[in-house]
Amino acid sequence: MHIDSDHGGEFEPKSKSKVQPCLDNFVKSNKPVGKISAERQLTIDDALNKLIIGKVLPVSIVDNIYFKAFVGLLDPRYQIPSTPTVIKRLEEKKSKVEDKLKSQMKLATDIAITHDGWTSLNTESYYTTTVHFIDKNWCLQSAVLGTIKLAGSHTAQNIANELKNTQDHWSLPVPTATSDNAANEQKGYEILGWNRFGCYGHRINLVVKNSLSLPEVSRVLGKARTLVAFFHKSSSMTSMLHEKQKLLFTDSKVGHRLLIDVSTRWNSTLYMLQRLLEQAPVLMALANDASLPKQASSTLKNSVFNFEELTMVEHLVQILLPFEKATTIVCADQHPTMHKVLPIVTKLFRSTELSDDDSTVIKKIKQKMQAEMYKRTQSEDISLMACLLNPFTKGLDFVSEERERAHALLRGLVSGVTLVKMEAPDDGGKKPDVAPLPLLPQFPGEEEDENNSVEDLSQPTAAKKMKSADTDDWLEDVVCTGESMDLGNASEHEIERYIGCQTEEIDHNLTVLEWWKKNSALFPRLSVLAKKFLAIPASSVSSERVFSLGGQIVSKKRCRLSHNNVDIFIFLNKNLKYW
Repeated sequence: MHIDSDHGGEFEPKSKSKVQPCLDNFVKSNKPVGKISAERQLTIDDALNKLIIGKVLPVSIVDNIYFKAFVGLLDPRYQIPSTPTVIKRLEEKKSKVEDKLKSQMKLATDIAITHDGWTSLNTESYYTTTVHFIDKNWCLQSAVLGTIKLAGSHTAQNIANELKNTQDHWSLPVPTATSDNAANEQKGYEILGWNRFGCYGHRINLVVKNSLSLPEVSRVLGKARTLVAFFHKSSSMTSMLHEKQKLLFTDSKVGHRLLIDVSTRWNSTLYMLQRLLEQAPVLMALANDASLPKQASSTLKNSVFNFEELTMVEHLVQILLPFEKATTIVCADQHPTMHKVLPIVTKLFRSTELSDDDSTVIKKIKQKMQAEMYKRTQSEDISLMACLLNPFTKGLDFVSEERERAHALLRGLVSGVTLVKMEAPDDGGKKPDVAPLPLLPQFPGEEEDENNSVEDLSQPTAAKKMKSADTDDWLEDVVCTGESMDLGNASEHEIERYIGCQTEEIDHNLTVLEWWKKNSALFPRLSVLAKKFLAIPASSVSSERVFSLGGQIVSKKRCRLSHNNVDIFIFLNKNLKYW
């Protein structure tokens, strides 16, 4: 035939068919070319450790065949370490990070801590401690010191023992602690003899939760939860809700789901009510839709707010918004917050003042909130000193009744300050030397006589009060009122200068810490106190934020993780800046 004579063999069937290569063969065939340098091996090892810690990946990923194939494509020369090797290297990294943190804390004159507990998925109790201090450059530093499994019951003595072990391990000076208001926490600090400040995040939470327990409010909240739960359980009703949204709303509100609140976060109740107010036209239209099944229509009509309830919810949201703003401010952990506590309390009292236009229910809510705040926001030495040591609120015009006590307290604290040079040594690590007290500079127009007398500052020039760059605009009407004042016959020259001096126009561009960095040489004793009180957090949210990370680490697939490894993962993840 033609094919056989002219094209012999060209169309012969192949003896072997093509088979897709498996991943194992690919990895084996991708042989390393040359040898990786020791320096590059160490660099990739460190990057791998950081990836595992930063993304909360299981260490066993190094044994995963797909991960090995991926690494082989990037650099086939790299030798992937085993799981035990990675664990060992993470332990070594933890020791190095601890050393870096210890060397930095040694330069701090005072430190503060937060402390709180959480329960893992396998019902084991852990306590996390964070540290906060202001360094020599007047920057607020924060770090996690450790996450310890607490064996036995959560008694005050056990908590005190755990805190003492942490202090000894890190060689900490006696700290000032911020914690929640649990009785065992309070008693634990009493046993240790440490100063403690009650978390303002918890205080605001209790104020709002207790105020929302009024029967009139509880009934409306019950309707709201029933309505939200109804949509969350029915995909068909959710689809109908979206269709109504397309008819009545712009694209920015289409697709918004109803939100349900949770018992542990009062602000979730605010968000639930805000979303229901936003979706009120859609919900009313849907409740009167004739195409709805009878049971669904009945449920909606019984759960959707009527006009009277809508009016009450609108006013309730307006009352709750300042508390949400206050919570956001006190729970910040990137800059000082303690000096904002008293202005916040003043602002909240103003926001709950009764008005002639208030309905009976709204008046009850405001009165309840005021009563709760009087019980939970009493003036304390720590917040008072922090406010006085903020140069933009040192006049204490919004708490003028506390001014005399604050000045007396400051005098006592200044008398106990010892000036020590805390700069990092540049001569091979010698211990810092005790520095002589610097001469206090003269202000323009001030002259010293032979008796070293001081100019009378009891009649200061009136000046508009300014706020620092890190003071929220929401607090401007509290902190920017009144005029600069003076202590008159104050015995301490430095205190007299600080209270009497006026902030300059350019200072409003500075944060509180930037102002102290600029003026610490003028007020050496007060700057020591400023570092102490401004470093204390107003809330324990820093340790609470570890809870969510702990939930990712001790997950269903990793619930057998050892207590030591839980501590390593949390410590390194939260202290990556010291890596």
